[in-house]
Amino acid sequence: MLSILKNAWYAAAYSHEVGAEPLARTLIDQNAVLFRGEDGEVGMIVNRCPHRFAPLSAGKQIGDTLECPYHGLRFNRSGHCVFNPHAKNKGPLRAADIKAWPVMERYGIVWFWPGDPHLATPEALPRVDFLEKPEEYALVRGLLHVRGHYELVVDNLLDLSHAAFIHPQFSGGNYTAEQLLAATSQRLERREGSIVNHRLRSGLGPSSAHVNLFGMDAATPVHTDTTMTWYPPAFLDFAVGSWEVGQDRETGVHIPQLHFITPETEFTSHYFFVNGRNRRQDEPEVDKAMLDFFDLAFGQQDEPMIEMVQRNMGTVSDINELDPILLPTDAAPVSARRMLAAMIAAEQAAEVGPGAAGESPTREDSPALS
Repeated sequence: MLSILKNAWYAAAYSHEVGAEPLARTLIDQNAVLFRGEDGEVGMIVNRCPHRFAPLSAGKQIGDTLECPYHGLRFNRSGHCVFNPHAKNKGPLRAADIKAWPVMERYGIVWFWPGDPHLATPEALPRVDFLEKPEEYALVRGLLHVRGHYELVVDNLLDLSHAAFIHPQFSGGNYTAEQLLAATSQRLERREGSIVNHRLRSGLGPSSAHVNLFGMDAATPVHTDTTMTWYPPAFLDFAVGSWEVGQDRETGVHIPQLHFITPETEFTSHYFFVNGRNRRQDEPEVDKAMLDFFDLAFGQQDEPMIEMVQRNMGTVSDINELDPILLPTDAAPVSARRMLAAMIAAEQAAEVGPGAAGESPTREDSPALS
């Protein structure tokens, strides 16, 4: 069974995905539909009419409602059935009300909150510096489907020592995995509500992306920062930058990234990513090159490995149940798993009485947030 932290924001879709047509998507083991009303606000409700269980995503958007394609019941963003064409007064049918989730849009992403709607505040989503400076960074975005438990994806991002083995072509030069690991220092920082894995590689040449796309000299020694900050449950802020040894960090090429992992099911995940860059911002061919780079590294290399790991785990979704051996490089993912497990346990212990996180929120309970 999928176990998640309910009182948290999860990425549901990019804003541009929710337009004139409803968007069906499985999220946290729930069949959901997102739609945008005439007023521009987004709603997310269960993708199943309670009458004959037709998918509402196959219906029509009428005003700020979604009409069932089978018998014409209409539902608003609160999940309320506000129109029944079979009743004399064509009015609401409260017995047909369905589940809705609090949503908000920020950074070009639609976020949803599975837990207590009264806790769904904008402040609960981490602020991201580079996404709030569009004049300084060009952005590209993407979405991958991962055939693995969402915490396996988080593990992969928090332990970047694997890059020396899975992604050697991106490291630049003809360095061996041993040389790359020896040149990299790692420091783990446990903060309240986050884990930071500081990684700094010094004295080797820049990565192939920094050379081929941004003109850095392959023979010039650089500092390369690949520091990952994890916020529970699966929001990762990735600082990626290279600058010449002896120069200030600000002089370098920086490619900040964000990774948002949303469980689809117990064994599959949606992987949202945003990449920024502070060089060659207005060149579409660089946008494409960055997306190709991400597709190769994560889509063609990391994702198949995560899928193979998940397959080897059989019906187990929590890798700790299989008692894996641990390496020094596992400190960050192990710390994150422990923090998340403690938060989930505390949340489950508190879920008693009215207003518990498991109750179905409505839009009146939790209006659209900004």
